[in-house]
Amino acid sequence: MCSSMKLRSFILLVLLGAAITVVPAHAQIGIRESVNIPFDFAVGNTQFTSGIYTVAEVQPGTLDISSINGQQHSFALTFHGDSANHSQHSHLVFVRYGSKTFLDKVFLSVENDYEQLVPGSREKQLAQRQKAGEELSLLIELAR
Repeated sequence: MCSSMKLRSFILLVLLGAAITVVPAHAQIGIRESVNIPFDFAVGNTQFTSGIYTVAEVQPGTLDISSINGQQHSFALTFHGDSANHSQHSHLVFVRYGSKTFLDKVFLSVENDYEQLVPGSREKQLAQRQKAGEELSLLIELAR
């Protein structure tokens, strides 16, 4: 009987510990930022024109990028990364190969974490042809 109670207590403790460690990983979910992007760009294999967009992390590993007018929309697969976010502002990082610009990283918080977009086939082809891409950083302007 005592062994059964110890086992139940241990399982409860493990479940509680798992729940506590999972909560911080989802703390940034639901953040939605608006940004005016003054140039054409691509997200994966979807081409976007310049304009005002919202960027939101809808679940871990998935961003939603939508134009304000609703005419352009894409989901982007991402993986989480850590870096020194020296700007202390939410911002987007683009990479340019020749005349083509791709959304590369999204910093939605002032912490040292970001979402790295999984490149689409077109970006991979362009990256293979060029030795290095030019990195651009754009601060997100919050919608008023």
